[in-house]
Amino acid sequence: MIKRVDRYVGKAALLGILTVWSIVLLLAVMFNVLGELRSTTETYTALDAMHFVFLITPRTAYQIFPVCALMGAMVGVGGLAAANELVAFRTSGVSRLRLAGAALAGTLLITLPVMAMAEWVAPASEQQARVFRLGKMIGQYIIGGPRGLWLRDGDRMVNIRQPIVALEEGRQTVQFGDILMYDFDEGGSLRSVSRAERALHDGDRWEWLDIRTLSLSNDEIRQETADRGLWQTHLQPELVDNAVNRPQHMSIGMLWGQMQYMSANGLDNRIYRSNLYSRALFPGTVLALVLAGMPFVFASGRNQKLGVRLFFGMTLGVVFTIVNRMMQNLGEAYGVTEVLTVIGPSVALAIAAMLVLRRSA
Repeated sequence: MIKRVDRYVGKAALLGILTVWSIVLLLAVMFNVLGELRSTTETYTALDAMHFVFLITPRTAYQIFPVCALMGAMVGVGGLAAANELVAFRTSGVSRLRLAGAALAGTLLITLPVMAMAEWVAPASEQQARVFRLGKMIGQYIIGGPRGLWLRDGDRMVNIRQPIVALEEGRQTVQFGDILMYDFDEGGSLRSVSRAERALHDGDRWEWLDIRTLSLSNDEIRQETADRGLWQTHLQPELVDNAVNRPQHMSIGMLWGQMQYMSANGLDNRIYRSNLYSRALFPGTVLALVLAGMPFVFASGRNQKLGVRLFFGMTLGVVFTIVNRMMQNLGEAYGVTEVLTVIGPSVALAIAAMLVLRRSA
């Protein structure tokens, strides 16, 4: 009896989530297309804009999922409440916590595939979208991949293997680490290979740090080293900045790799560490939100319409998302531990929801 009830309530939550998520995603894609169409140029056409939106759709689906899960679970389980089915279950001795647990189980069935999509599909698709859009708009040959960014600068091919998002004076800036440069002569033959540990832009020009160069000729290979060097280029930092994948769009593996690289080079990795915690705890955040919506569902009956449940769900989801993001930004800016800024809001929300459910049981 109990297992059948669990499956029934979990299925209702799952179907509600899928329905709301599909509708909201469709609306989000439409708004993204309309927004991109305003940026069209002679080189960045309407077809290119739609291709760009298609590439960022996995990221959009991931970002809107927590609020959609909350609203969908409230709609699905709320439908059972409106039909007095939850009252029947309660009369049979099923507690509200058990019913809420069944809804969470249904939610988890769709949350795990969404997280898998965010790990293996969305990051690569996001990077392709960024470099595609930038290439179309400025005509610069840029390729994004697992080895960072590739771009052509005259007779030179540059591979920025570690684009880094860092904090400077409370704002995010992009720096480059582990850069490979391949110089070719007019005939297309390789002239030299250089490697720089970092590249910085001081507002007027680019500067390489810790450079090692292998110069190739017909009769010898010559090695040179230098602490600093200038990169003579017209490439603007904000152009490459737009092609760099942001930490919130990276997978757990990518975030971990960036953290290790920055730690080894004495760089501040707070942004990546915060986003790593946020990404790893994504299922917990979703479940906490859905659990927080259950007291509203159990308090409703036939007299509470679908629109009211959607309003409560959307309000709760938006407020929590804002507070959660504010706490995360606070931790990144001031070095507050992730236990408070990333884990704390979800844990506090889940505990408050469980206390309400136990009190009204």
